[in-house]
Amino acid sequence: MAITLNQALRIGGLSKCSVVSGHKGIERDISNVTIMEVPDIVRWLKGKELLLTSLYPIKDDENAMQNLVKELHARGTSALAIKPHRFIDKIPKVILDEAENYHFPIIEIPEEVTYLDILSPVMNIIFNDKVVIQEDLEQAYQLLDEIKLNKVSINQLAVTLKHLMKYETKIDSFVPYISIPSQEIDLAPITEDQKRELKIVQRPVRMNRWNPTLEKEQACIIAPLIIEGNILGAITSIGVEKGFLEVDLDILERAITTLSIEFLRKKASYDLEQQYKSDFFRDLLFSQIQHEEILLEKGRMFGFDLKHQYTFVTIQFSPNKEGITFIAELVEHLEFVCSQFDRKVIIGAFQNGLYLLYPSSNKSKERIDKELETIYKSLKNKIDTEIYIGVGRPAMNLNDIRDGYDQAYQAVILGRTLHDNKHIIYYEELGFYRLLATFNNTTEVKKFYEESIGSLIHYDENHDLELITTLSTYFAHNESVSKTAEALFIHINTMKYRLQRIKAITSLDIRNSEDKLILQVCLKIHQFIQNDYRFR
Repeated sequence: MAITLNQALRIGGLSKCSVVSGHKGIERDISNVTIMEVPDIVRWLKGKELLLTSLYPIKDDENAMQNLVKELHARGTSALAIKPHRFIDKIPKVILDEAENYHFPIIEIPEEVTYLDILSPVMNIIFNDKVVIQEDLEQAYQLLDEIKLNKVSINQLAVTLKHLMKYETKIDSFVPYISIPSQEIDLAPITEDQKRELKIVQRPVRMNRWNPTLEKEQACIIAPLIIEGNILGAITSIGVEKGFLEVDLDILERAITTLSIEFLRKKASYDLEQQYKSDFFRDLLFSQIQHEEILLEKGRMFGFDLKHQYTFVTIQFSPNKEGITFIAELVEHLEFVCSQFDRKVIIGAFQNGLYLLYPSSNKSKERIDKELETIYKSLKNKIDTEIYIGVGRPAMNLNDIRDGYDQAYQAVILGRTLHDNKHIIYYEELGFYRLLATFNNTTEVKKFYEESIGSLIHYDENHDLELITTLSTYFAHNESVSKTAEALFIHINTMKYRLQRIKAITSLDIRNSEDKLILQVCLKIHQFIQNDYRFR
């Protein structure tokens, strides 16, 4: 068995050494480690060795110094590790220069590192003895346990992992209650497809992540943090191609355990906060407000402040078999998404819907559209179902917020039929239907509708003329008989006949302005009552 020099540099005493020349040869294979004790050591070499030396056998032989690298390279030696300090002050320049020419790695061994610190661990790895790395692992575990017990920062954990594994490390959080401080490593976010794969395999896997700074994909090992079947975060070791060892996987998995404790600690507080937040939403929207200041004080726990001028937003979608667990996951996801553009958004969930108190003060319509579109796209990537977002009017006080709740809900209920090509519907876009939504006496509305075009509805149920559709299309084409006939793919005479039948059945004449208004209003009501729960 052989390992690469790059792998070896993370084992035992070699982890404290530095490559000082010939860096391009760092991926050379090593199948043996030996010590240079005599001047003619080269003749006994077989290739793929890591050679350890103090240069004592040739310290006074200038010719041997000049030819050492050339001869080792010719023999197929993988690298030369030199320990200065005792017999030579520093590694000779001629050796360093020749090493660069041949891409032959030269490693400098610190004074405190012994040959045995290098030879034993590396050879044990080469011979695949698992007990070999136990000592290194125990030291790593001890360090990670200290981080866990002392609640060291997430950034410090990343620095520690970089030290232990010799790879740059990035920690990601996919939940709102763990905020990761900015890190030096610039990587694009882990994609939803990658998250799904990590959630399935539930172990460290090789993946590529895009580096915008370098403008290229980087090979990585990503270890998922999964709690109760949900992926909450990940640890990424960056730039990993070949040189990843089993010991690194052990350290990563131990680090995930350490990190999960911090996530669980924060999640407990977050879940409790969500319960209080749901209670606040119910009080805000449905309870009788006797003491406004008490309600405002409760809301301040979540950043609620009327000076932000909230716009109430509701998000509705097809129910999922996972029920409230599904909704709870979406709240976490949505809070994480909203935190990227406005941390003042307050999110609640009840009645199988999501609800937002969205701060809209000093925001342009373009910015609001953009942020709501971001919310829609993020949810669409998360779940495979129809999603509609209803938006009420900006609110200046608590009563306005309550009205905003009704407005946002009506925008969803009506808008998904009136605007079947839109997924974000503003209440103000509902036009005439806003008036219908305000009527409390639905009995009178329905009676007016039945008396006016009820007979037309019943006629259509037993005949094939589709008179309601014909009338709607007629008004949609500005009362042009020819354009309506063309849109319905019928002859113009057929169209004229249908208009005559409408007049005969309803006693309403489209040429009479009063009758025409009644027909238009009733068509609006017809479309409205299909989606308003009050008429069911």
